[in-house]
Parts: sequence; C-alpha cells; structure tokens
Amino acid sequence: MELVILLVRTLFFYFLVMLVMYSFWKKKKPTLADLLIAFIVAQFSVLAIDEPGKPLSVILLPISILLILHFVFGPVFRKKKTDQPASWGEQKPLQERKPIRVQTADVEMGALEPMVIQQPIGILPLPLILDGKVLDMNLGKIGKTRFWLKNEVQKFGARRFKEVAYCSIDRQGTMFLDKKKA
Repeated sequence: MELVILLVRTLFFYFLVMLVMYSFWKKKKPTLADLLIAFIVAQFSVLAIDEPGKPLSVILLPISILLILHFVFGPVFRKKKTDQPASWGEQKPLQERKPIRVQTADVEMGALEPMVIQQPIGILPLPLILDGKVLDMNLGKIGKTRFWLKNEVQKFGARRFKEVAYCSIDRQGTMFLDKKKA
C-alpha cells in the first residue's frame, strides 16, 4: 500500500512541477526568479515524496502560496527595458557589418558582441612601465632608451616613472599611459 502511495505522489508532483515550469516558460522569457520558484516547488515535491507519512496539505499549502505570490507580484519586480534605442531591434546581420578596429586603451568598459574580423588582430601592446618600474628588457626590444621614455611620459603629464601605473606601446607606436591615482 505504501508503494502505491509513493507512486501516486511521485506522478502527482512530477506533473505539478512540469505544469509550473510550463506556465513560467509559456508566455515570456523566464527570469531567475521563475527558475528559483520552480526549484523551490521541486524541493517541496521531493519532501512530499520522501516523507509519505506527511499529509499533502502541509506540502501543497506553501507551494500554492509561493505560486500565487509569484504570479501576483512577479510582474511588479520585472524591469521594463524602455531605454533601448529603437534601432536595436533592427540590427544588421553579421555579414553586413563592417569590421571594427578598437584600440583597447580607449575602452574603459564594454559589452561583448560578435565581431566580424577580416584580418588577424596584432600582438598585444608591449608594457614599458608597470607600477612605476621601467621594464628595460621591453625598451630594448623596441630599440629605445630610458631617456626617450622619460620624454614620452612627460608628454602625458607625469614627471617621474613612479607616477605611472601602466604604460605600453603597440605595434604602430601608439603609447598608452595610465597614471596612478592620488
């Protein structure tokens, strides 16, 4: 008899969890809150199956309260994205986009997006100063001296190497310098 109760409860809670997940994913893109509620319902279902002596009302009451609260207050907490430009929905296919060549030194913060690259990106910039210390070996690789580097650093407004957090040069000879924060 206990095996029949276990089988019936298993089937009932299987279909309950599937119904909950279907209702979350049916009309809209699911959110993290939807997934969390589905996991909580699944956990309560495991409790009901694991302890067949517990009355179903003890398990179904918190599940129904959670689902009601989620369906009533869930839309209130979802943000509407109204600040997107209208052109975002009308983006060109990847084949029609022109390749972009971005200087990494100019980017403070960015979003990842697929890029079409027609030619390989060059090697990384060569660091010349790290945390106020000159990397003489890298200066030798580009055939420059400390005197030259001192003049270049002064063009960026730093009087001494110790004022520089990071300085690098790329293959085209473009320098990037980041001064230490005071």
